[in-house]
Amino acid sequence: MIQVTCAIIIQNGKVLVAQNNESSDHPLQWEFPGGKIKSGETAKACIVREIKEELNLHVQVQEKLIPVEHDYKIKCIRLIPFVCVVISGDVKLNDHKAVKWLTMDELTELDWAEADRRLLLNEENLHRLKEHAGK
Repeated sequence: MIQVTCAIIIQNGKVLVAQNNESSDHPLQWEFPGGKIKSGETAKACIVREIKEELNLHVQVQEKLIPVEHDYKIKCIRLIPFVCVVISGDVKLNDHKAVKWLTMDELTELDWAEADRRLLLNEENLHRLKEHAGK
């Protein structure tokens, strides 16, 4: 099972979501940005590194949420979510087609990668996200 982190970046009550490129394993689907944990790396260090690499943002982790697992047939992942805030930087797309800042209510309107969709279906995760977003 591949250990993958993702950042649920919340700013001014909105959540940053990223759309995969056409060439990704989940073409044009939406996700919370992040990536694979490297050997010897902690999950927390991974998400800070990945967001810097993918979006040119320096983030601070606020809370770890409940991980979810999904078998994509081509790979089985354990998605480890972190609620984060932006410390510095401006969004620069290095790995995604697009990003959006959405309200909690707007998140349900997207075509999500399955593991990210499962994360949002977890009642405890959703409750904690709404608290962070001020809802």
